[in-house]
Amino acid sequence: MKNSIKPAIRTTRLHADGGLDVKLLNLGATLQSIRVPTSNGPLETLLGYEDAESYRDNPAYLGSTVGRYAGRIDNAQFELDGKRYELDRNDPDYGHCLHGGSGGFHSRIWSVEEGAGGQWVSYRYESADGEQGFPGRVEVETRYSLVEPLSLQVDYRARCDRDTVLNLTNHAYFNLNSDGSGIENHELWINSDLYLPMGPNMLPTGDIQSVNGTIFDFRQAVVLADRLANERGELDVTGGFDHFFLLNKAMKYPAIAASLASPESGVRVKFYSSRPGVQFYSGNFLQGAFAKRSGLCLEFQNAPNAPNVEGFPSARLQAGVDYNRQLILEFESH
Repeated sequence: MKNSIKPAIRTTRLHADGGLDVKLLNLGATLQSIRVPTSNGPLETLLGYEDAESYRDNPAYLGSTVGRYAGRIDNAQFELDGKRYELDRNDPDYGHCLHGGSGGFHSRIWSVEEGAGGQWVSYRYESADGEQGFPGRVEVETRYSLVEPLSLQVDYRARCDRDTVLNLTNHAYFNLNSDGSGIENHELWINSDLYLPMGPNMLPTGDIQSVNGTIFDFRQAVVLADRLANERGELDVTGGFDHFFLLNKAMKYPAIAASLASPESGVRVKFYSSRPGVQFYSGNFLQGAFAKRSGLCLEFQNAPNAPNVEGFPSARLQAGVDYNRQLILEFESH
């Protein structure tokens, strides 16, 4: 039997003088590291493996571009124009398709184009018709650019040769502390009046509810420890926060969507997004190399299971129509 040769993982560094130092991988178009300058020296803001080879087995999707569909799809199936599509069932506890399946975009080697001067890198991947069960051949691009010394812009572009569903996001885990502590001290603000309640199957129930008077109201910055102290009701179901928030509509995009700050380090990141919502995951099931709640995710995307729920924002991508989505991460340090 011939020895199988694994495609090489390529590392790219983006750097701005006096600004961000970013490391990326072509495996999964992955954000490996974002280091922010502070008065005490550079601060790492992401959870990540030191060794690029460790990302070949990345069950927590650390920093990955996930797709074709970020989040869970109920029972690993959906209908489009009357035809049912059966997807890869890679969520063993519930039988769903999670983050595009076991062979999703996070697990693929993407082609690389690097800009001169270390200011941008573009990753491209062609997903075949039927890959992981999804219809249509999709050409995808994820582009990372240092648009300002302390601002990283992420552009997602795609085009399909037949109608399909598409939902791309990045699955970075943030921790803005410098002392190795968990994210409970972080202050989170989300520009959202509405959220999706979760059911016991780890899917939204289909209802859309106001955050008024609930622990899901982040319209003023909240210290996470205050909300995570009592895991009752919906937080008991999900082991903490793992909920989708519908972002308030703005007159122009990308619009301010959320902010995250650490009073310990003085670092803050503002998120500007053109997506309908954000999935907030408080790192409830991190284990092994990374402890529970040692990082949190803010995944700007469409709603989980939207292809199966009427009333959720549509995830359909029509053949020949350009898919363009954008996220800007703007860092501050004091």
